[in-house]
Amino acid sequence: MKRFFHLMAIAGLVCMASSCELPIVDWAPVTVYIEATDAEGQSIISPEMPGMSLTFKGETYTVQDPGVRTRAYAAIMSGLIAVPVSQTEDQAGGQVEYQLQFGEIDGADDMDEDITLDWPDGSRDVIHYHCSGHIEWPSPRCNRSWKLNGKKHDGATFSFSGKSLPD
Repeated sequence: MKRFFHLMAIAGLVCMASSCELPIVDWAPVTVYIEATDAEGQSIISPEMPGMSLTFKGETYTVQDPGVRTRAYAAIMSGLIAVPVSQTEDQAGGQVEYQLQFGEIDGADDMDEDITLDWPDGSRDVIHYHCSGHIEWPSPRCNRSWKLNGKKHDGATFSFSGKSLPD
């Protein structure tokens, strides 16, 4: 009888061990970073960008004020925001430079999607985002790639020159 209980205990441990699930991977959202300058090399990005829009998965976004930002580690889908990235000194006392950030891409989804940028000067650029083959165990990874206007691009930071704001 004692042997029966030992066998049952071992069988129970084996059942519990085999029913364990692998750890869940929490994929971070993907953010696109956009920088733009005019013909003189001056940044045109600001919290107020009339005529600027971004379209992704049928939704159109305009530039929004990011409000209060913290260093909290939380996945926040923020839309299209202008974020201050540096401050330069000039004769007027200082100028803040901004970068557009678009943080609405789910990092866990396989997708082939275009992100269309409609600039205030009437020009248009297309960023293509591809992500597939998510592998969660034993080392989380996926196949992620970018194109800008049909040409392969490294990373999620995109710089544009020769852009202008309406008069």
